[in-house]
Amino acid sequence: MNAPLNAPEPARLAPRLVLAALVIAVVVALIAAARREIDRTGPKAPPGAPAITLASLVLVGVTISAFRGVDVRLALFLGAIPLFLISSGLPTMLKRTVAEMANAGTVVPICSAMGFAHVLRLTGCDQHLARLLVRPLRSMRALLIPGGVLAGYLINTTIVSQAATAAVLGPILVPLLAAGGLNPSTAGAVLLLGSSMGGELYNPGAVEIRKLAELSGRTGAEVVARSIGLNLTACSAALLAFWAIAARRAGPQGESVPSLAINPYKALVPLLPIVILLIDGLVGPNPITRPLEGPPKILAAMLVGLAAAALADPAKIGEIVASFWEGAGQGYYHVISLIVCASTFGEGIQRSGLVGLTVHSLAGAPGLAMVAALVIPWALAVVSGTGIAPAVAVMEFFIPEARTLGLDPMTLGTVAAMGAHFGRTMSPAAAVVMMAARVSGGQPRDLLRLVTPPLMIGGAVLLARALMGAR
Repeated sequence: MNAPLNAPEPARLAPRLVLAALVIAVVVALIAAARREIDRTGPKAPPGAPAITLASLVLVGVTISAFRGVDVRLALFLGAIPLFLISSGLPTMLKRTVAEMANAGTVVPICSAMGFAHVLRLTGCDQHLARLLVRPLRSMRALLIPGGVLAGYLINTTIVSQAATAAVLGPILVPLLAAGGLNPSTAGAVLLLGSSMGGELYNPGAVEIRKLAELSGRTGAEVVARSIGLNLTACSAALLAFWAIAARRAGPQGESVPSLAINPYKALVPLLPIVILLIDGLVGPNPITRPLEGPPKILAAMLVGLAAAALADPAKIGEIVASFWEGAGQGYYHVISLIVCASTFGEGIQRSGLVGLTVHSLAGAPGLAMVAALVIPWALAVVSGTGIAPAVAVMEFFIPEARTLGLDPMTLGTVAAMGAHFGRTMSPAAAVVMMAARVSGGQPRDLLRLVTPPLMIGGAVLLARALMGAR
């Protein structure tokens, strides 16, 4: 869940706006041509070549716009306009957008999780969890690399923001890695890989998990349980490959790093909501969530976590409440806005007939559909720097038709989510990349050079396992 660290400079913004204007001009021309075709063939004619051609061109235009730096939300929303105009009209688009903006299935879990993350930062609970996870590495130099990646991976399950995970863990982990003989770029790559490659997907309140749960009719805990195998397989392969590469770059051991005190209670607070939700989803209702169902259950777990954090630092109770609401607002701004635009765009693509054509073409080739579910969000995440919009858009595209393709919706959705996470981790536009480089003192291009080959290996292993499961 990354947000841009800085606003675009005016000099860079101008050409982006020009590009967006050109895309809009082309789209308007295509709308006019498509409308003339509809007038000629009759209003009841099903979506045909003009609509599908328009959808294909819009897809290309949105991708180019994101690659050129146009805000991905703007690109997706503008791209949806011609798709709805040619299919069902702008009132339908407005209805879809409003429904997604008020969708309790995404707004409640995501905003409450982001609010809880802000409270953890204010009370220092996230720092104590990071210290707890890193402490065993102090006496095991050989395990610094996998241990550092694992620490970021685990923290990202509770702090559903990759850049925030890197910001929390970096100041603790990087000096320890440096003392173990790793240079700044390698230390930054350890931090980047652990913070971004998939730990968030163990959190039932994560964006991709909530969207997959919504589309498949399952609970968030059920989705997490079904996705664990694929997640672990892909991330383990990437970690082993990275370990083999990074270990060769380690130099002589440096000076020791002083140990920081750990408050066990504060270290466990970040884990409380996840434990509550997983117990509820996998074991059965517990006293905390028994009366609740759906998104309110997630909100209740986050509020219990907030109360536990307040007990850890009672002097900050007033700030804690304000921090929770600030985090919830940022969650809506940075995350929900992406989901709204991606879902609206996905609906427009579906109404154009392109989805039906694609599904029909892939009906006899489920393997190709699985490849597309991995490659498309991966590529879009690389060019856009975010994993949310690509994952959600591809899920909206493929999951409703998974059974038609002969594929398991859970597997297909997990592959799409993992592809988006891996793509963001190797994106020069991702905030987590900038944060990892800033904290470690390495260059972003050097970090990306180190993590890209392992991620490609992890992606290949993920695809192989998914295809074996599809048979």
